Amino acid sequence: MIDEHLEVLRLLRGRLPSADEIEAIRVRKLKTLLEYAYRHVPYYRTLFESAELVPEDIRSVGDLRRLPATDRDRLRAAGPGRTSRLVDPARCKVMYSSGSSGKPWPVYRTAVENRLRRAVELRSMIAAGIRPRDRVVTLGPVVRAGVRQTLGRFGLFPTCYVSPLLPVEQQAEQLRALRPDVFWVYPTALCALLQCVGALSRIIEPRMIVTSAEPLDEILRQKLFLDRPVGMRNFYGTVEVGRVAWECAAGEGLHINTDCSILELEDEGGVPGAGKSVVITNLNSRASPYIRFRLGDLCEFIERPCSCGSPLPLMKPPAGREWDVIRLPSGRLMAPWALNSILRKVENLLQFRLVQKRVDLLVLQLQFPAEPPAGLLDALSERLRQQIGEPLTLRIETVHQFIDEALKFRAFISEVEGR
Repeated sequence: MIDEHLEVLRLLRGRLPSADEIEAIRVRKLKTLLEYAYRHVPYYRTLFESAELVPEDIRSVGDLRRLPATDRDRLRAAGPGRTSRLVDPARCKVMYSSGSSGKPWPVYRTAVENRLRRAVELRSMIAAGIRPRDRVVTLGPVVRAGVRQTLGRFGLFPTCYVSPLLPVEQQAEQLRALRPDVFWVYPTALCALLQCVGALSRIIEPRMIVTSAEPLDEILRQKLFLDRPVGMRNFYGTVEVGRVAWECAAGEGLHINTDCSILELEDEGGVPGAGKSVVITNLNSRASPYIRFRLGDLCEFIERPCSCGSPLPLMKPPAGREWDVIRLPSGRLMAPWALNSILRKVENLLQFRLVQKRVDLLVLQLQFPAEPPAGLLDALSERLRQQIGEPLTLRIETVHQFIDEALKFRAFISEVEGR
């Protein structure tokens, strides 16, 4: 416990160690994590044994590749065996992934892990140029126990949220009233907002725009720069790991928080011209460790230092898979997040896919382990129709299995011409 508190203090000091010091930190934390997982997490004990390895066989970051990679399906199949015997899941903070892979995914974190994650997030925000007195307005899900909420009690990084579930017109009204210094937004939500208001400066004039969770395409970026000069920052994170990388003012790439995670890129599953498949190890995970975990994202390293002088290495923004925007009969655009946030909470749902066949036809495909309870689909259909708010056909289908050859399963597909 003392070591974890010292680690929080190190992160909060803000001063980054040298590259050599960072490597020493990575090796120390990796050895501790592997020993812990081997002793206390049944899934990883079995994984080590299947590879005929023990933690002592992995002496460096490079040796980590000797351990087989894992993914959500394998951890899901392990059930309780993926969590530590020393941790009571009922006492953990539970967060759910965004569902971009189509599979709702619970992630467990202890109080110590939460403190470490908050410290990493704070360091990343400050390094990216967000000031302690900046009003940060997020168009996205409310994160109740995030670092910004904790600091907000002291008047630092005051943060407000605008729900993406609101009609876009109401989103614009709330943003106008809040007047953010920093506007934190998912690109698809931003695209839908711009379609409504035209130029962002008609409602807000933030000093900085931070995008995360999805790739920001160049067309959308150019629209923002044509409006008025604004600082742009791209953040890359996952529910399993937290803040993986962030963009500094130099804008030469995203700095990887290598003292908190080990990011590997593999050719297997990669796409030429788009990047390699990401395998990541969360060095601070304990409740449910993530060791050589396949994220399904596509990334590339940048093999040169940043001109800002940071010892943290660079990567290109994840190529990922850009979510298409739902086009409604009225011509209004809706970010898929508005429906995704409902679908990911459906009990016993294994996977889902939403296909827009026409502007007036959406097909929702759902996979359950068994026949869903009577009335569930009707209730879900009604809730989704209310959220959409326009007359269209919503067809719900249950499927036994999804088959997808792409690296990352597409939870939303648009077949509308001219999208």
